[in-house]
Amino acid sequence: MRSQTDSFLHPPTAARLPNGKLPRPSKFPLKLAQTTRIALPEGSVLIQSISHYVINIQLYEYNVTRPCTADLQITEPAFFMMTMLKGASVLYDEGGQLALESPENICKLTYLPAGRYQRHLPKGEHMLLVLTLRPDWLIKKYGDQEELQELITRYNNNDEQCFGLPGFGIGQQIFGALAKLNTGTDVDIDIHIFINDCFGRYRNRLQTRISNVEYQEDKAREIGQFILQNFASKLVDDEPALARHFMISTVTLMRLAKRHFGRPLHQQVIELRLLNGLKLLLSTNKTVQEIAAMVGYEDANYFSRAFKKRFELPPNDIRLSVF
Repeated sequence: MRSQTDSFLHPPTAARLPNGKLPRPSKFPLKLAQTTRIALPEGSVLIQSISHYVINIQLYEYNVTRPCTADLQITEPAFFMMTMLKGASVLYDEGGQLALESPENICKLTYLPAGRYQRHLPKGEHMLLVLTLRPDWLIKKYGDQEELQELITRYNNNDEQCFGLPGFGIGQQIFGALAKLNTGTDVDIDIHIFINDCFGRYRNRLQTRISNVEYQEDKAREIGQFILQNFASKLVDDEPALARHFMISTVTLMRLAKRHFGRPLHQQVIELRLLNGLKLLLSTNKTVQEIAAMVGYEDANYFSRAFKKRFELPPNDIRLSVF
């Protein structure tokens, strides 16, 4: 499989070396890897790459004497599993929006659309493992798993926004699985074992988190409180964005919201907006247009129609019937 990531758009100097010939001692040498050393103004990075038809493996070892910014390019939308064994990095998209934060020992599964990115790293040594997963393999093998539906939907729709699933502290285990590649005898079998091990560990943690009753109850309450406080905001109308806010899939968001409110999320939002609109009609002298905007409706006529459907009277008639 060809990597979807061009590691550096304009590296100052780059040297590709024969397999096993490292320009400086690697903290994690891979005998199967093709090695490239890139000199940066802030230091250097050693990249070890292993290409396979199911996965592309890239191990980055940064050594920088001051904060470093690396320009990257993703040539095609893809799924990435990123694991930080040492140090930390933050990835931003070309609009400057946060795409992925990678703390030490954390493994994350993410979807990234094609485009330019910047990786920011603080001073020091950093070791980052990037696994580029072949989309049709992941979809065929795990496409029916609820916890991955949002991720897969993003790819199928060629979504232009980044989306990441929660991160878990399994970095040591992932790198332990990577080390076994150096001891194997059949490359194809060993890489299949490696990716299934990595993905299995991640999914187990993800499923445990999602299925945990206490977690679901806490997350449902968190969603409920947020909706009660922000029912008038545009964010609650954007289910994928709202799901990203809570770092869960849209499917999970809908399920937990219904669990908390006893009705679908969009119905609860409408009810809150109309009830608060009624309250404002009866307690203020604001116009219908002003009240509609205050409770989350950009179109006052749409608010009036929804209000009449709910209370069987138009907004102004409600005022007349009371006063």
